[in-house]
Amino acid sequence: MSHPDQLAHTLRARHITMIALGGVVGAGFFVGASSAILKAGPVVFVSYMLAGLLIYLVNLALRDLALEGPGKGSFMMQIRETLGYKVGFLAGWAYWLTWVIVLAAEVIAGAAMLKPFIPLPYWVIELSLLLSMTAVNLLSVRGYAEFEYWFSLIKLVAIGVFAVIAIWALFKGFMGWGVTVPVHHNLFDFGGLIPKGWPAILAVIPTILFSMTGSEIVTVAALESDDPDGNIVRITRTIAWRILGFYLTSIALILCFVPWSDLIPTKSPFLVVLNQIGVPFSETFVWIVIFSAVLSTLNSAVYVTSRILYELAENGDAPAFFLKVDEKKKLPVRAIMAGTLVAILILLTAIVSRDQFFALLLSITGTLMLFNNLLIILAQMKIDKIHTIGPKLACLLLACSFGAMLWVPETRSQALLGFLAIFVISIASWWRYRLVSAKD
Repeated sequence: MSHPDQLAHTLRARHITMIALGGVVGAGFFVGASSAILKAGPVVFVSYMLAGLLIYLVNLALRDLALEGPGKGSFMMQIRETLGYKVGFLAGWAYWLTWVIVLAAEVIAGAAMLKPFIPLPYWVIELSLLLSMTAVNLLSVRGYAEFEYWFSLIKLVAIGVFAVIAIWALFKGFMGWGVTVPVHHNLFDFGGLIPKGWPAILAVIPTILFSMTGSEIVTVAALESDDPDGNIVRITRTIAWRILGFYLTSIALILCFVPWSDLIPTKSPFLVVLNQIGVPFSETFVWIVIFSAVLSTLNSAVYVTSRILYELAENGDAPAFFLKVDEKKKLPVRAIMAGTLVAILILLTAIVSRDQFFALLLSITGTLMLFNNLLIILAQMKIDKIHTIGPKLACLLLACSFGAMLWVPETRSQALLGFLAIFVISIASWWRYRLVSAKD
């Protein structure tokens, strides 16, 4: 039984638009782009194109599910309605697990950024960050949306400023007004365009998708807006331009300015380029942008874990305890607090065993993200058997990404651990509905 009217419907078009714009640019992009480039070399641009195409196709599938699906609710509810309740259990818990791990990971990243300025133990800073974003989400759904609006605006303005500065520096060098950027040297003289081999092009896609994770959250948030269907149509219409403008332009400029092999995994390539150009206060500028992106991801993670858990409880796949909604604010308070408490437990594992158990948890997220995208595409194919070219292409990209992860030694263990997590949740799904059948 679905209870969509229990939650608030107070989000406006401007909130949904900015959540959509900012959602496609995760915190991982501003730093994680270095890791992606190092794994593939200059040909990573093609990887970003393929990942962008996949995200575009998935968003079209999300639109179709929202408008033409057999039931009400988020895309998780549509997966359940089209692919069956056992798959719905699997999809919901896999997605919830992905985001609760991301929540803990971003808390750690944010604490590491604040530590040089705050003379407190790491765990105090981590807990303060997590509770702050939880408090924002407990204010109201509008509280989440307003904070996300401004966080997204900072990210978008930053990318725009970076692009203008970098293009102007390239133009000045080309016209002979300044230092010429050795674009050809940077692209071709460090092992060529494909220094890591062809499989790396696909194997790096999960890393890229991690930075794009969040584009689907807007379809969940739209359900709490004044015009869910209209807002979903509008945001999916512009997803291709967002990917082109944010990702491909930025990556192309980074590759033009810096030899791919000179990047450092833990250092933002945006900062490297701005320092090379000689932009004053670039370290402060990039720090503010990255920290805003971390807070944005934290904010969204608290939000989406609560809504997915609430929906799982609606379907009997989680305890009915999480269905309790604050009558005044119309918020699933218990579901919000559950995500926060589990994130705290994960943070404790990071303190005790950061290089083992927490690293293991973090490594499964890439596979889980690919898996959830696959289920979204399969659900769309179930309701639309006519327009199949896009969904088939998305399935091909996903299959190639899975295969490349298994082929490349650096990502093989991540893929296997991810498959193991999916298997464990599948067993839980089978056992849960076996018990239901026995009672009936």
